[in-house]
Amino acid sequence: MGRIRVLDDHLVNRIAAGEVVERPASVVKELVENALDAGAGGVDVAIDAGGSRHIRVADDGAGMDRDDALLALERHATSKLATAGDLDAIRTLGFRGEALPSIAAVSRFALRTSPEDGQGTEVEVRGGRIVSVRDVAMSRGTVVEVDRLFFNVPARRKFLRSEATELAHVVRAVTRFALARPDVRFALEHGGRVLLDAARAEGLRGRLRGVLGGTVVEGMVPFRLERDGVVVHGFAGRPSSASSRRDGVHLVVNGRVVQDRVLTHAVGEAYGNTVPRGHLPAVVVFVELEPAAVDVNVHPRKTEVRFRNSAAIHDVVVAAVRSALAVPGVYPRLADLRPAPPFPSEPRAAFEAAPWPRPLLEAAEPAGSVRSEAPASGARAFAQLHDSYILARHDDGLVIVDQHAAHERILFERFLAQADRNEVEIQRLAFPIVIELGPGDRVRVEEEAGEFRRLGFLVEPFGENAVKIDGVPALASGADPEALFRELLGEAGRVRSAAAGAPSLRHRLVTTAACKAAIKIHRPLGLPAMQALLDDLGDLSSPSTCPHGRPVLFRLTIAEIERAFRRR
Repeated sequence: MGRIRVLDDHLVNRIAAGEVVERPASVVKELVENALDAGAGGVDVAIDAGGSRHIRVADDGAGMDRDDALLALERHATSKLATAGDLDAIRTLGFRGEALPSIAAVSRFALRTSPEDGQGTEVEVRGGRIVSVRDVAMSRGTVVEVDRLFFNVPARRKFLRSEATELAHVVRAVTRFALARPDVRFALEHGGRVLLDAARAEGLRGRLRGVLGGTVVEGMVPFRLERDGVVVHGFAGRPSSASSRRDGVHLVVNGRVVQDRVLTHAVGEAYGNTVPRGHLPAVVVFVELEPAAVDVNVHPRKTEVRFRNSAAIHDVVVAAVRSALAVPGVYPRLADLRPAPPFPSEPRAAFEAAPWPRPLLEAAEPAGSVRSEAPASGARAFAQLHDSYILARHDDGLVIVDQHAAHERILFERFLAQADRNEVEIQRLAFPIVIELGPGDRVRVEEEAGEFRRLGFLVEPFGENAVKIDGVPALASGADPEALFRELLGEAGRVRSAAAGAPSLRHRLVTTAACKAAIKIHRPLGLPAMQALLDDLGDLSSPSTCPHGRPVLFRLTIAEIERAFRRR
């Protein structure tokens, strides 16, 4: 007798359940997708014990007659695919025809459905076997109840987490559906307690307000961009609201809630150095494109997608989100402050101007002088704290500026703009330096020779494993040329080994160069140099963060100060 045999349908369903049903949230996801595909205008989800004890999903969609209700519990039975060509243009959320039989195989399952008000059909299943089929009175729609999930697969049940953890996954799933479909009413209850009650909304902002909260939504900026048949729209949170939690990024592709590395990376790149590394604010991104341009059939739970041209989609998303961040007022800027009035009299020369290297900041005013006209930054420097922080006043209160972060941002924007225009000013070295390199670094220099030249480094081979540097970018001429060049070589290596879509080499090199060349903390400055730094910062249209995402300034309004002293 041979060793190969065909598994019976009951065992096949239980194996398939392992791919489709991971936890209660997986069940909720599949059932809600079916409800939306049925044209539901409202979806009600109720669970107990995080969903491990009881799940109920009810909708007012199309419903099914008796024959379809029974067929829906067969593997590979679906109303959403007719031919092989339909796989290349999927417009529905669920389509495989495995969800219901897989769920029914590992639970005590009941399906009640009707295509019209009046009489419907109820099918009860225990561990994958139908135990009863009968007529029931019900309104149009479908109700699915799932009790004791994994009751017949104890090994799988042991992998479930705590009730709170499983509940969190369910809440996240339903919340994302609610964000993706503002035209549908969603309700979620746990143990009889209402966790979400999102009425149908006229637009996305209304739904966001109901799901994320009014305070979060008021700080979000809408965006929309259409390019080459791809439409990207949504809302982007302000960088000031960024947190280390990544569950605030919601991605929807053709109405499908997804988890996609390309899109997530695009969102992160759009924010770039305006937020600390690993932090992002709340963002909702909708991507709409031809179904044939995206494959949704790459994961059993349909949570991932694959784009035909992922690089193009990545670039569109980056541009779309950045368009929201370019809206005036998104970032707090010194230039937006109301100018402080001039000092009543010139202060005593209590701060002697420390010499400031010309490439770092051009302060033409003589030491000890104070500008009499309104400052370009809207803020007037009056002191330095711990030789590191500039204290400035404006009409609304007090500003504290991190001198290193501020100067780093100034240099970064100037340097990057010059590099993009291929107009970097080069400072010739009086005595060229020779740097010994390992084989890997030598290859890297050859590969990126054009980029280093564009950034203002005059580098040429000097022997077998050495290079000679004759010039450096003028903006960074105050830094140690050898240390800076070696640091940039390391950045080049990290960029080349990073995943596709990582920040560009130029961006990383400019960030590093600006950091190395910027004025450091614990460096005493005179009033003219401090004011010049503030005014240069005020001229920037970029956000008030350094290229690494650290804040540049901190504001205290008069109202906040008076509250601290209990004057209001």
